[in-house]
Amino acid sequence: MMTIIIAHNTTPEKAIEAIDRSLTRLFEGMQVTVQKKQWNGRTMEFAITTKLGFISLPVSGTIVVDDVNVTVYCELPGAVKKFIGEDKVRAGVEKRIRGLLKA
Repeated sequence: MMTIIIAHNTTPEKAIEAIDRSLTRLFEGMQVTVQKKQWNGRTMEFAITTKLGFISLPVSGTIVVDDVNVTVYCELPGAVKKFIGEDKVRAGVEKRIRGLLKA
């Protein structure tokens, strides 16, 4: 499981609003279909399907917003780990979350 922790420097409510508005932007560059996006307090469970060429890959996880951080827990398919690499995905998601929180 990949874990990403990012300080949000805003209120938890504003961080939640930014993330809720833009889940698909976290995975820009890929075709994304949101299968599930459900908030329970400050925790969002999500399930998406990304398309990389002709291959569809399921990605699921949770995003937790506390008073200081946004924490993403994400289960990546083996094909993503093998062909793209967890470090590259982590860097991309982290960069996009930081951008969403500044917007």
